[in-house]
Amino acid sequence: MEAQLTCDQAGNHPTTTIENEERSHLEEVLAAVRASVGRARDLAERAEASHREAGAQLAADRGELAPEEAHLSAFELNRMDAQAALAHRSHRRLEKLLASPYFARVDFAEEGGADSEAASDGRSLPEDQPQATYIGRFAFTWQNRALVSDWRSPVAALFYDFECGPAVFDAPGGRREGTLMLKRQIAVEDGRLRCALDSDSSVRDEVLAQALSRSSDAKMHDIVASIQHEQNAVIRDEAPGTLIIQGVAGSGKTSIALHRVAYLLYRQKGRLSSQSVAILSPSRVFSDYISGVLPELGEEPVRQWSLHDVASLLLEGIAKAAPPRSFADEADLARAERARVKGTEEFARQLASWLDEQLGEKVAGEGAPVADVGKAPSIFDPHDVAVGGDVAEAGWLAECFAAYAPVPFEERLDLIAGDALELAHGKTFGRYAHAMPTRREVRSRLLRMMRAKNPLALYRRFLADTGQSALLKMASKGVVEWEDAFPLALCAAAFLGSDGFAATAAVRHLVIDEMQDLPPVAHEAVGRLFRCDKTILGDVNQLVDGRPVAAPETVAAHYPGARVVHLITSYRSTCEITELASRVLPVAGLVPVQRHGEPPRFVRCGDTAGVLAAVEEAAARWEASEHRTLGIIAKSDFLAARYAELLGRGRPVTLLTDETAVYPGGIVVASVRLAKGLEFDEAVLLDVDGRQYASEVDRNLLYVAVTRAMHALTVLYRDEPSPFLR
Repeated sequence: MEAQLTCDQAGNHPTTTIENEERSHLEEVLAAVRASVGRARDLAERAEASHREAGAQLAADRGELAPEEAHLSAFELNRMDAQAALAHRSHRRLEKLLASPYFARVDFAEEGGADSEAASDGRSLPEDQPQATYIGRFAFTWQNRALVSDWRSPVAALFYDFECGPAVFDAPGGRREGTLMLKRQIAVEDGRLRCALDSDSSVRDEVLAQALSRSSDAKMHDIVASIQHEQNAVIRDEAPGTLIIQGVAGSGKTSIALHRVAYLLYRQKGRLSSQSVAILSPSRVFSDYISGVLPELGEEPVRQWSLHDVASLLLEGIAKAAPPRSFADEADLARAERARVKGTEEFARQLASWLDEQLGEKVAGEGAPVADVGKAPSIFDPHDVAVGGDVAEAGWLAECFAAYAPVPFEERLDLIAGDALELAHGKTFGRYAHAMPTRREVRSRLLRMMRAKNPLALYRRFLADTGQSALLKMASKGVVEWEDAFPLALCAAAFLGSDGFAATAAVRHLVIDEMQDLPPVAHEAVGRLFRCDKTILGDVNQLVDGRPVAAPETVAAHYPGARVVHLITSYRSTCEITELASRVLPVAGLVPVQRHGEPPRFVRCGDTAGVLAAVEEAAARWEASEHRTLGIIAKSDFLAARYAELLGRGRPVTLLTDETAVYPGGIVVASVRLAKGLEFDEAVLLDVDGRQYASEVDRNLLYVAVTRAMHALTVLYRDEPSPFLR
């Protein structure tokens, strides 16, 4: 079906039959939304007023109510508070519908006479009378009539997955087969119809290109109107377990993961809530950058952690982890070597196998014996201990310790203490009855028989048993290097078990972004401690910490039963920028969306003054454009801080650091490490010289830097450009 309407660049278009039809329908829907907004506002105001009145009454009666009455009143007040909050959320959602109630329409005729709307709830209509279904961010019903269907509803899959012709979708009442009679893309902005196009593949490409040509700002936005078929398949994947998304730079993998969370919250309301979903992001500023997507989709914000946040939660009461350090800034060669070793798959395998042996597991990895990590002595060294009038002999204690494998150590000692007391009660009488110890006292005696009495001691013993004691260096008491954080968390799990961490127990779905940032031992720790479904995403080609690139299947090995999907289409950058990125680092199978722009600029600067002048020129061009974000990217944290200081003397700029909590938009100065995951309308890359970007590790850094730019890219070098640019 050909497009019957074309919008010009100004958003104006000729009057057509399609336009008249859609404008009339839009006015009808907006009128219903306005009426619903008024009702919702009144309900929210009444609920809030009732809550205030009840709260004031409870405060006035405090001290005069019986405990039972006070408890019931407090319970009722909490119920009213939740009701008021729900009313306000409903009101806010309806107000968003006033700006853009929907973005698509599908007409579906089911074989046997059910249309798309009726089919979704099991009703049937006469044959050959399809009824239009409009699709938006949120569902909207008025006077028992569904005017808008949620983009996550089963019928919405028709828009994302099919062209006009035979089609099928899975409704609550079963599979519906039939014909997609009409597929229309509709643009509504600020309550006004901008475009209405009967969609074929060429029209979709045009609409997608228009969407990708828009400027970025300080927040990532939803992509419901431009979700592609391969993206929709990932978003609607409801299979339990771990899904790993390997996506090339600009493939939209973060957006896809967030939309998958929104979809699962919609589909699994009884099992998932916003309080039970967590997102593990590479940095705090990235967490802020993506924080608006779920609220745009009508969901409450979920908890967000940086990798350091999670490490701190897991090590609470055990040790503190120093913050991550930039690989590009590392000058301490000994520390760099320690980090390298602890970042290998071999180190993760050794530690996991050794811990499994101490816990009584028989095998490690893919069925390989544990013996190859060294013959570590048993972690438990029992001796006879008096319990009341009885003696728990060393041999019996050893048998109990082995019998409770692989129960975590703390729980195991508690169980053994209970067994010892139970046996002792039958043998204790006379003066010994008054000296019977408590369970806690027996457990304390058993703990003294452990060769490692806490997680840090257990970690030290592992390093000693494997001849790697030199890997642990603590700058101050209780503070470990960043690379020791997750090995220590694994040791803590041996003592506490996965249920012993409050931070992990409440999570029922975990999203891990930038999976390549996690070293293998961190993946092992997350896999063991978060016993929930997971969505893990990243690009192994965007590794920036000096470790060797590993295949996504290697990451998957840390999550039993994980399945891997590959996204190869890049949507972010123009073809010209993507072509440069492919020269820097050829990525097999990468398919760029055909969107063209200016070719990248290459500027020889000579010295620092030349670099600053070139940046000023690029910033002036950016200010004269309609673009909103400009990223100035240096190789290392140190260089980024120095350039931010120099550039900040002439214009306002923001330096991104590990402590940055809010992504500001505008002109941002960042290292490659902290720019990863973000995108900018325009980017300026600093000092892309043969000395700065020369090794294979540097190649990955430069690839990440180049792929941050959406529309325009300026590459600055002093004397000779990096060989990766040639």
